Amino acid sequence: MKFCGIDLAVKRPSTFGVLRGDIIEVYEGDEDLILQLCATSEIVAIDSPLSYSKGFRDVDKQMIKRGYRVLPPSWMESLVAKAIKLSNLLRGTVIETHPTSSLKNIGLDWRRYNVKKDVIDAVVATLVSLFYAKGEAMEIRGLDGAIYLLPKKKIEIFKLSKNIFTFLE
Repeated sequence: MKFCGIDLAVKRPSTFGVLRGDIIEVYEGDEDLILQLCATSEIVAIDSPLSYSKGFRDVDKQMIKRGYRVLPPSWMESLVAKAIKLSNLLRGTVIETHPTSSLKNIGLDWRRYNVKKDVIDAVVATLVSLFYAKGEAMEIRGLDGAIYLLPKKKIEIFKLSKNIFTFLE
């Protein structure tokens, strides 16, 4: 099975990870490359709201109640539009994630990896897609959707090379 996690961007190339076995390879590119490499993924986790709102959605309010810091979709309308368009083009199940909150759950500081935050966000989003498939992702649900995070447990991420990572639970 193949899993994909996307740290979506609007003004620069997006960063995304593809999990095969226990290896996550991170790429940077446009929508065409994302579609090419993630098209056959069972689950795709996207770091972006997957619905519009004029302020905070109910699911965002649920995240805030639990101590997570999120922004409302109205602050990033072009990103939301891109995420919705991409989610409609992908074949697998597409879920919304928030890598910063997942990092908080597992107690990891992205700066220790000596890479751009986008890279770690893509790795974490990819892991969320795997944990979702295993039925182990934390679900924060509101009246208008759900955000999936890594569970609050020990998960170690290891950098093997510039764009190759692995993990241990």
